[in-house]
Formats: sequence, structure tokens, C-alpha cells
Amino acid sequence: MSTTAAPPDAPAAPARTRRGPSLLAAALAFAALTWVGLARWNAGRSGAFDLGVFAQSAQSWASGRLPYSDIRGLPLLGEHFSPVTVLFGAGWWVWPDPRSLIVVQALALAAAVGVVHATARRHLGAGASAVVAALFTASYGVVNVARLDVHEVAFAVPLVALACSALLERRLRAALAWSLPLLLVKEDQGPTVVAVAAVAFLLARGADRRRVRLLAVGTAAAAVAGTALAFAVIWWANPDSVVPLFELRFAGEAAPAEPLTWSADGQPRAELLLTVLATGGFVWVRSPLALVAVPTLLWRLASPYESYWSTRFHYDAVVMPVVALAVVDVLRRLRPRARRALLAGIAVASVTVSAGTYRAANFVADPLDADTWRPSAATRDLRALSADLPAGSLVAADNGAGAYLVPRHTVRIFTNTDPVTADVVVVDTRIDGAGATRAGKLALLERLRGLGYPTLERGSAVAVELPCRGTVWLPEPGRESPLPPPVWETGC
Repeated sequence: MSTTAAPPDAPAAPARTRRGPSLLAAALAFAALTWVGLARWNAGRSGAFDLGVFAQSAQSWASGRLPYSDIRGLPLLGEHFSPVTVLFGAGWWVWPDPRSLIVVQALALAAAVGVVHATARRHLGAGASAVVAALFTASYGVVNVARLDVHEVAFAVPLVALACSALLERRLRAALAWSLPLLLVKEDQGPTVVAVAAVAFLLARGADRRRVRLLAVGTAAAAVAGTALAFAVIWWANPDSVVPLFELRFAGEAAPAEPLTWSADGQPRAELLLTVLATGGFVWVRSPLALVAVPTLLWRLASPYESYWSTRFHYDAVVMPVVALAVVDVLRRLRPRARRALLAGIAVASVTVSAGTYRAANFVADPLDADTWRPSAATRDLRALSADLPAGSLVAADNGAGAYLVPRHTVRIFTNTDPVTADVVVVDTRIDGAGATRAGKLALLERLRGLGYPTLERGSAVAVELPCRGTVWLPEPGRESPLPPPVWETGC
């Protein structure tokens, strides 16, 4: 006996449902994802990259200026075309604190959860929709965005969810309309818009077929033009007149082509594909919606930049709503008994692969740790030190300290690779950081204390007032560097 309830091209009309359950699902997701983000902040693990960068961007937007980051040292439209980060600026205007960005991001992710739940409930019923929404919320792609400070890609997640929901229900004009704002999220979203247009083109049926297809072609053309414009803006705004996306993702030596070749950080390309496939129990690729995920996966697999192959970062976020709604598309075609059995298998696969990803991550919030529910001693030390420094100080901070200083100071990043100008050096002596080892920080502090420079200590957070504004960087013990001498060597 066949288990198919309806042919793929003739889906049953969705039932009208109450909004309350979907709003509840979104509210629960918002609470959970806000806690995941704030837990990192509370534990003192938030970084100047990327929370500090986006906080400085939000400061600029909130004051009526285009986004600029002293941490990056350039106008941010010269790095990525992401006008959507003005929403972070709105959050900063309400609450001038980096945590406001975490809340805004959680709102965006929660909105996507609401869309996924509402769509699933219309087609699968109350029980199955709750499971699908829970799996989506807990999926590694969504949680990775929340647990790794903030990223502009979070704003793409609800847009992709809305576009895929409309594709699933053959509301093709709406799908095309929801996809276009992706062009304002980041310059790499144009291919996703083209993919949505391609699926709409293929799904067009009936008397309106010709008009929808023309609209799909127009949407794809707009995506190409919008992407070209985004690259032009980046090139114009970048001080070096380059497009960093090309410099980072496709420059340098080509990566090995074999799909099972392991990269330097232990993440093979094949693992990325297997993880994404398993998140939807492998069956989600039977839906035409799966085509929407293809561009994101292709550019990541083609890049020689190994981090793009990894599942431990935020890059899979835009794929997760595609997977979730493609699962809904597959399940709605089955009879109830087969649907329940398949959903159970999908749940096991999704939970297993996400749990494995969390185990390999460098930080996952622990609900049993009190420091994830309230500011830890390390966070309080950094905030206290910030309050003790003169407001508006030009500070060179290591990655671990930078984000906590942004609200009151102009922050630049203190590393062993790039010199910056500063009045004060601030370091977090707890942990190694990007370009700043703990041993190097401790050695430098000992040296500066020996020179008699004023030092301010708040637990693990230490600030050193320099004799004058000048070039600073972190000399690592036993390591020579071609960088210019720091200010404590050259004098004022």
C-alpha cells in the first residue's frame, strides 16, 4: 500500500491555525537562545571578535553614522555589505550595551522558530510541529549562532524560513519577495536568492505560471545586480580597494580536491555534508526546497579557507531553516503512522549530530554552572576595570577583554601580529586569546611593572597606563618580530 497522500505538485491546502502556539514556541526559543548568548558573556568568554566589532558598528548606527569598527580598523561596509546591522544599532539605541545585540539576535532567531512551527502546524498538526520546532531550535546551526556572540547571518535565518515556507505552500510571489531582503544581510546571500527564484520557477503551475516564472527570472536578475552592487560598495569603502570575501575565501593555494581529505583543523569537507544531511535525517533532500541550501554549501566547499568546512561555527545557520521546512515538506506527504516513524528517526539523527557538534566546540554554556546565569568574577573584573579607566580612553585590549570595554572606551585589539596606537593596554590574564597567549601577556605585564608604569588590577583584568600615546603590540617570549618597536621601547 502506498504511503503517499498527495503528489508533490499538488499539496493539500494548509489548514488555518491559531497563532498562539507558534508565538509560544518563538517565545520559548527566544528565552533559550538569549540565555545561550548571555551565558557566554556572563562567563567572560565573549570576544572583541566578533561581539566587540558588531558593538562598535551598533554604536555608529545609533549615532547616525555608517558602521565603523576601531577593532577592525576600517568602515565595516568595506568588509561586508550588511546594512541589516542597523538593527543592532536600534538595539544599542535602546540599551547601549553589547548584550543588547545578543537580545536582538535572539529575537531574529526566535522569529524563524515561529515561522517553522507555524508552517509545520498547518501541515503536520500540533504534536509533530512542536517536535520540528524543538529540533530546529536545538540544531547545531542555530545554537552555534547564539553561542558565538553575534553575527549578521542571524538576520538571514528568518528570511530564509519565510521564503521556504512560502515555497512549500506554493505562495511563490511571497517566496520571491521574502528572499530579496537577503541582499541586505551579506554579499554572499545573492546566490541563495537565485536559488529561491529557481525553485519558484520550477514549481510554477497553472494559469499564472508564465507570470510567476517571469517574476522569478526578474528576481534572479535583481540578485545578480544586487550582489554586483554590494561588491562595488565594499571595494569603494575598503581602504585597500579590495573585496575581503574574495581575498579570504578564494585566494591562495587551492585546497585539496579529494572529498575525504582532512583539513588542518580536523574537519573534512565530507563531514560538513554528512552533518548537514543528518540534521534532517537525510530524507529532507527529497524536497525541492533542498535546492535553496545548495549555493551556501557549494561556496563553502569550494573555498580553501578551512574554517568554512567546519560545523563548529555559525556558517550553517542559513541552511537550518531549509532543512527544517524541507523535512515538513517530506513528512506532510506521508500517512500518519509513517509520518510518526520517520519523524522519530529524524529526531534521533538530528539530536545525535548536534550533540556531537557541541562536544567538539570550544565553549558550550552549562546550565548547571551559576556563572552562566549571572556575571562571573571574570566579567565583573573586566566591567569594574572599564569603569575605573577615564571614559573615552584609547585602549588596546586583547580579544578576551575588548568586548567588555566597548561601551565606555575606544577599543583596538592588542596582538602579537599587528601594531596599534593606544594610551592604555588592557589584558585578561585568564586565558590564551587570538594572537595573544597568556604567557606573553604575563611576561609583558612583568616588564611594564618593572619600568614603573601605573598599573590598575581588578582580579584577572589588568590595565597599564602608557607614558604617552604610541604604537603597542604584544612581544611573545623568545619570539622576534619585524614589527616597529613599541612605545615602551622608543619612549615619547
